[in-house]
Amino acid sequence: MSNNKTARRDYIDIMKGLGILLVVLGHFMEQFRFGFKPIGATFICIYLFHMALFCICSGLVAHFSLWKLITQQVWLYAVGQAIMLAFRAVILREDFAASGGLLLAFLLPWRHMWYLYALMFWMLTVPLLRAIQRRGLLASTVGMAAAIAIGLLGGCVNWPFDLGRVFSFFPFFAFGVLFAEPFRSWQKRWYAWGPLAAAIVVFYTVTVQRIVTAETPVYEGARIFQSDAYAVGGYLMQDRAVFYLLGFGTVLAITPILGLIKPLASLGQRTLPIYILHMPLYALLVQLGCYEVCASHGLPAVITWLCFIIPAVVALCASAPVCAILNGIANIWYKTLPALFSRRG
Repeated sequence: MSNNKTARRDYIDIMKGLGILLVVLGHFMEQFRFGFKPIGATFICIYLFHMALFCICSGLVAHFSLWKLITQQVWLYAVGQAIMLAFRAVILREDFAASGGLLLAFLLPWRHMWYLYALMFWMLTVPLLRAIQRRGLLASTVGMAAAIAIGLLGGCVNWPFDLGRVFSFFPFFAFGVLFAEPFRSWQKRWYAWGPLAAAIVVFYTVTVQRIVTAETPVYEGARIFQSDAYAVGGYLMQDRAVFYLLGFGTVLAITPILGLIKPLASLGQRTLPIYILHMPLYALLVQLGCYEVCASHGLPAVITWLCFIIPAVVALCASAPVCAILNGIANIWYKTLPALFSRRG
């Protein structure tokens, strides 16, 4: 592999490494966001861009294969949902009959599983997006405008089957596919990066100050989770447009400096087990009452807890045995068994 290709692969791994850290950080601080304003401000700032980063990464490396879609992505979603279902039944003791039944609980994504759910739908658009990309920058720009329009109009419908985020986050995935090459060269354009980075820093500084100084805890649910139709809590199409602007702007502002954070590359290669397994661990800790005890001791205890538990969970989920097991399960139909049969043949 050439040095150029290796550098590109490492850069995407660095982006994924940062993305997964932000995902875990956001989830593990969620219980504290209303009780402690600095935590709430950090939480909202993370949610304004962390999934945009993740979705763009997926688009950058997306290549359509029906075989891979069925034998790896659909299979992985089914395995992940089965793990979550067992956890919910045994640990959380959920009453599935009250929420639509066991089959619906298995088919529809539980909490963080929405991303793997959405990714299966997004992958079906890759052949079209690649065809648009091959027609040049102007065609890609038009395609991107169409993707944003789909995302904006998607909020006009109260989608069944948890499809809301499939539409709302699609523009970020489409951007990664349509602008893969320009995006990779963006990190070298320091003359354009500086003003954008400055504007983003100012925005987040003002946002943190606004939340910390507010008289009551600030709730931005619909505007940061992007899973609701418009009109929920005053949520408007303009709010989603601002969300897109911030998502793209923040990712473009931070990417030129990410190449300096080399240790994140190894973490980015292990995002799958971290993503799937961190949420059950978080839910278990909540179930055990750890968060209530921690919150009762004030902000210093909360910060200490987060600084301890997040690295511990990431290290556990990213450990070699866990990765080997989960990656083995994920690739059993896509790589392992076909390779075994080909050797025998």
